Amino acid sequence: MKRKLTTVFILLILWQMASWMIQKEVILPFPGDVLMRMGSYLFNKSFYIAIFYTMIRILISFVVAMLVGITLGIFSGLYSSFRHYLQPIMTLLQTIPQIGYMLILLVWVDSDLSLLLIIFFMLMPIFYFNTMHGMMHIDSDLQDIITLYHHPLYYNLRYAYLPLIKGYILSAVETCLPLSFKVGVMAEVFVSAQHGIGKQLYLARVQIDMIGIFAWILWMVIIVWMLTKFSTFIMGWIQNKNKK
Repeated sequence: MKRKLTTVFILLILWQMASWMIQKEVILPFPGDVLMRMGSYLFNKSFYIAIFYTMIRILISFVVAMLVGITLGIFSGLYSSFRHYLQPIMTLLQTIPQIGYMLILLVWVDSDLSLLLIIFFMLMPIFYFNTMHGMMHIDSDLQDIITLYHHPLYYNLRYAYLPLIKGYILSAVETCLPLSFKVGVMAEVFVSAQHGIGKQLYLARVQIDMIGIFAWILWMVIIVWMLTKFSTFIMGWIQNKNKK
């Protein structure tokens, strides 16, 4: 912890020195001004509204992407023919860059739906491939035991497959939580969303408000850090619960 705080302190000093040298707020504002703006946002209603809209979009897309990706990944692991048909599609979805989804979806659907779909298509392949790899790496002896008892599929999913691939799913969750936030905010900026953090960044850019841009970027760093800590906590809680 001390090392992390030392690193942050050094970065702040370097930032302060660079601001002194440049002496242009529109290029690099002083860290003190940025921190004061960050504090002022806490007393601004629009700050909480922006975070609320962004988080709602992320939560909806994240949950849907997780459910669809895990489901398709399980069936791809169980049935090779299903995997051979689906895997090229998933590889294509994973290859398309974020900007590609934005340009296409803005033509096909309205901006609000496009935001949800952009996040969904960026996250779903991650859940799919992690789940599929988990299913394919289940020990063959365990597979034989599962097959031997002839339980219904839903029983095997609940009591056999999901516990065995839990680590792969949790790894995907840990990766996708911060990624969903970054993808969501970038999409909001590009599609000019009516509400959200991306909208606030867009307004700050139009007004050439570099202090506002830096303030929102630092808040984004804090939120992503909180999401990462939250995902780590959830992973630890699930693992401890299963050990009992």
